[in-house]
Amino acid sequence: MGGAVEGFVVILSLGAVGYVLAVRGVLDETSQAVLSRLVYVVGTPALLISLLSETDVSRVFGPWFLVALGGVLATLVLYVPWALWRRRRTSHVIVGALSASYANAGYLGLPIAAYVLGDAAYALPTMMLQLVFYAPLALSMLEMAGRGRAGLNPFAFVRAGVRNPVSVAAVIGVTIALTEIQLPLVVAEPIRLLGQLAVPCALIAFGVSLRFGPRIGIGQGGEVAFVAALKLLWQPAIAYLVARFALGLPDTQVVGVTMMAALPTAQNVFVYASRFGRDHVLARDCVAVTTGLSLPVLIGLAALLG
Repeated sequence: MGGAVEGFVVILSLGAVGYVLAVRGVLDETSQAVLSRLVYVVGTPALLISLLSETDVSRVFGPWFLVALGGVLATLVLYVPWALWRRRRTSHVIVGALSASYANAGYLGLPIAAYVLGDAAYALPTMMLQLVFYAPLALSMLEMAGRGRAGLNPFAFVRAGVRNPVSVAAVIGVTIALTEIQLPLVVAEPIRLLGQLAVPCALIAFGVSLRFGPRIGIGQGGEVAFVAALKLLWQPAIAYLVARFALGLPDTQVVGVTMMAALPTAQNVFVYASRFGRDHVLARDCVAVTTGLSLPVLIGLAALLG
């Protein structure tokens, strides 16, 4: 599990940098919003275009993609009705749903897939599902909710998607991947460099929020626990069942897709919530709790599934 441990150490280190900079007064409370906006508008779109332009689409959108999709849908089926029953506002439901189902497939998934499972490709279906489909959909809904248009208005949804840089980048990236266009170096290299700022800036912004925000959102401890159970237990259980019994994948692949489903909540959820000023404390707490608990879960899965 060396890859998993290394991934956790890096995440904690960069978060600690943000916290220390905030304590020392180098970054103030407004820095969190600025960094989150930078990641949302520049870093994540650039990362998405760069990643897709080098990805074999035929390998990504196969059985592993179906497993990842099944885990997300099964989680949403439990969380969304629960949140609506608790009379949560629309933006809260969206952020909570992302917190319960959006995995840290990039900064934790890739090293775990490469160093523990022996194939970095295990992380790609989850990354593509989230960045190409899930994030643009959720962000468009957040945009509509922020403007008081949370209903099923297709025109408002399209307009929100066009204004969403992640959605636009997803379309550009998929187009490049499908057409196999080779970007010139003077275009591809700046995009790659801009994409590399996404993860460190997101983690530094997360560390800043730990300094200035409340320790745990008032009245949200129970919900954070529920989200953590869905993300770390329910989602991998569904992934295992789909991979083993519905798709009949080989044992090694069952282990790989199950561990990818057990990854903690991605810091991108915190970035998205911060960007729209919606329930970012809930997202922050879910990222922190699931990240802290996921290492023993992943180690247990590796031992249990062999």
